[in-house]
Amino acid sequence: MSIARILVINPNSSASVTDGMKAVLVAPPQTSLTFYTAPTDSPPSIDNATAASFSATICFTDIHSQHRLDFFDGFLVCCFSNHPLIHILREYTSKPTIGIFEAAITHALLSGTRFGIISTGTGFKYPRITDVHAFLGAQSSRFAGLVTSGLGVVELREGDPARVERCMKETSAKVAATGADVILLGCADRDGSAQGMAGMESLVQQGVAEAGYGPVLVVDGNKAGVEFLASLIRLSKH
Repeated sequence: MSIARILVINPNSSASVTDGMKAVLVAPPQTSLTFYTAPTDSPPSIDNATAASFSATICFTDIHSQHRLDFFDGFLVCCFSNHPLIHILREYTSKPTIGIFEAAITHALLSGTRFGIISTGTGFKYPRITDVHAFLGAQSSRFAGLVTSGLGVVELREGDPARVERCMKETSAKVAATGADVILLGCADRDGSAQGMAGMESLVQQGVAEAGYGPVLVVDGNKAGVEFLASLIRLSKH
C-alpha cells in the first residue's frame, strides 16, 4: 500500500503553534505528516472572520504556488472553526480535506453522551456556538456549551506557564460542571486554531478531577483529524 501523504496546515503565522503540533501528532501506519505554517503576512492568530479570510487567501495562494495540491493526498486545516480554507481546498481538489473542528465534534459524538468546548479568549462565543449548531444540523442537548479561558492562542505556548496551568484547570472544571463527559480543545476568540492547546489533555483531566468531577474524555481535534483523514485517504484509494 502506498504512503498517504497529509499536509497539516497551521493557517496562522505563529511557528510556536506549529511546533506544539509537531510535538504531539503521530502519523498513523502507512501515513506521513508534513507540517505547514502560514507565511509571515498571515495573521499570527486568527481572532475574527476578517483574519480567517486573510489567512485562507494567503495560505491557498502559497500552497497552490508550491504545487502542493498535486503532491499531497489529503489536507488537514488546523483551525477550530468553519475556516474558509477548508472550502477553498475542497473546491480546487477532490482529495479529502477536513478541519479539526469537524473532526473533534465527530469524535465526541461517537465517544460520549455530551460534549463541551474549552476555547481561548474572552468573547465571541456565540458565532462559535452557531458553528456547532450548523454542523449538528440543529440545536442539540448533546452540546453542553462552550467556556472561554481568557488566554490568547499564542499565550498558551509562550505565556507564563503557571497562569496557563491555572486558567486551563479552572476552565476545564467549568466545562465539566455543564455535564459534559467529553471536552474538546478549541482555541481563539472567533475563528481560531486548536493547535495552541495541543498536548494539554492531561492538564484538562487534572482540572476536572481536582474539582471533584468524574473522568472525562479530552479530544484534541488535531489528533482526531489526522486519524480521520488517514482513513478517508485509504478509502478513497480503493
